[in-house]
Amino acid sequence: MKKTYLVTEYYHPNQNTTGYLFHKLFVHLKKEYGSELSLIIKEDKNNDAVDPDSIIIKDSNLNKKNLFQRLLFELLISFRFFMQIVKNVKKQDLVFTGTTPIFLLIVMYLAKKIIGFKWVLLVHDVFPENLVAAKVLKKENFFYKFLKKVFDVFYATPEKLIVIGQDMKDLVDEKTKKKNSIVIQNWIDENDIQVELKQDNEIIQKLNWQNDGPIFQFFGNIGRVQGVDNIVEAIKMIEPTKRPRFLFMGDGAYVNQLNHAIETLNDSNIQYIGSVQQNEKSKGLNAGDIAIVTLAEGMLGLGVPSKAYFSMAADKPLLAIMDENSEVACMIKEYGLGWVVPPESPELLSKQILEIVDMYHSIELVSARQILIDNFSEPVAMKKIVEVLEDVSNIK
Repeated sequence: MKKTYLVTEYYHPNQNTTGYLFHKLFVHLKKEYGSELSLIIKEDKNNDAVDPDSIIIKDSNLNKKNLFQRLLFELLISFRFFMQIVKNVKKQDLVFTGTTPIFLLIVMYLAKKIIGFKWVLLVHDVFPENLVAAKVLKKENFFYKFLKKVFDVFYATPEKLIVIGQDMKDLVDEKTKKKNSIVIQNWIDENDIQVELKQDNEIIQKLNWQNDGPIFQFFGNIGRVQGVDNIVEAIKMIEPTKRPRFLFMGDGAYVNQLNHAIETLNDSNIQYIGSVQQNEKSKGLNAGDIAIVTLAEGMLGLGVPSKAYFSMAADKPLLAIMDENSEVACMIKEYGLGWVVPPESPELLSKQILEIVDMYHSIELVSARQILIDNFSEPVAMKKIVEVLEDVSNIK
């Protein structure tokens, strides 16, 4: 009997966005396939497995903050995934994976060579190109060229790739020299995000910002490729007397720099309140009027900020700071969901912010939540994913 396996490091909504998406995917596919669907997941002591029959990869106690131990951790976890895949998956089976843990693509490539199963890859990150965007490696670097050559082979191995944007499809098709990628945007269950009046929002109440607007909010990862420094530079260019309120929420590699910048500005209109727990995501997404969504320069085709879809579920207009050809920017322009400003252009961004402030109380915006429900909700994506799985399963 053919079986379908979901192989993922993250599987629970409380873990991160990948966990949220794979949890939704599992719940839906379980209804479709029943006992023919199995999970191969990494142990998480803070969250129960979503299926008691899951094949669980034992976690490691190595210190992930130490670079060497982190590398050992990734190698060990990937080896354990490899052993369980080889032990359980048969030639006639179908395996669906994402791109984590880091070495999962190597594991899948080798296991597929040994067993001969069919593989569908959901691409959220494009490696090693994302290392260039994050300024970890340069394109001219020999090690980067080596990694790219090897990983191009890995990305070309699945029968089908699901990518989350047209810009990513263009890049991946060029990378693999194939045209076997299918665009299925990130999916969100709008019922998981409640719409709340700003005046009723607990975060806004604590700041005593209930009657102020518009409030620009940044919610999510404050990392290297989010371009938060560009937002800070734009804020600095706005006269203090004309600055609207900015609220930053999240965690990441850039937090210390952000805190330092806010201290230097010494402006009560600019606040960072730390991270918001996954189970309180609605509070964070509703804390403001306009959601800032970013992709740093050089990230075209390398990622799609899922925060955009969560903000749409909270019915927020979007201020996208990214390449105009990126997936989210194209979506904003097509449906009239907000504004797009190119990355690394703080002067243009500051002007756009002031324009939004001037027009905010007089413009009528479309319902971002309704656009999400009609075009980017969970049922829409699940139908497309099932079609891909069935097509691949029927390949002789």
